[in-house]
Amino acid sequence: MSSAKAGVIRGTVVHGVKKGRNLGYPTINISLEEGHNCLSQGVYICRILVRDEWHNALMHYGVKSMGTSDSQKKFCEVHVFDFHDDTYGESVTVNLLKKIRDVRQFDCEEDLIRQIDRDINTAHNYLSDHA
Repeated sequence: MSSAKAGVIRGTVVHGVKKGRNLGYPTINISLEEGHNCLSQGVYICRILVRDEWHNALMHYGVKSMGTSDSQKKFCEVHVFDFHDDTYGESVTVNLLKKIRDVRQFDCEEDLIRQIDRDINTAHNYLSDHA
């Protein structure tokens, strides 16, 4: 189950294709149901509630950043800072703080990695200024 109201989404952690992990940025992939249609595709600074504890994070919602066979399917994946636990099957809540950019496609992994690094830096700066 999931919902998207007032900058909050909820869902269940599911297995992904491990692309983020292989790039060095493991993600929690969240299965969203109907009700999140008002959420704009993009990259968001957020906080995620896992096991009654809030963590700083960066969320990508939308189509994959590099072409895949399901290139029009929307995904919700969250890179949680300093978190490495197994959360498959657990319910999580994501509090969206700020959208920092729209979804875009990348031609190569190196360009995607550079953008992820910039996004993480932007998130860390924002979170330290709004602690």
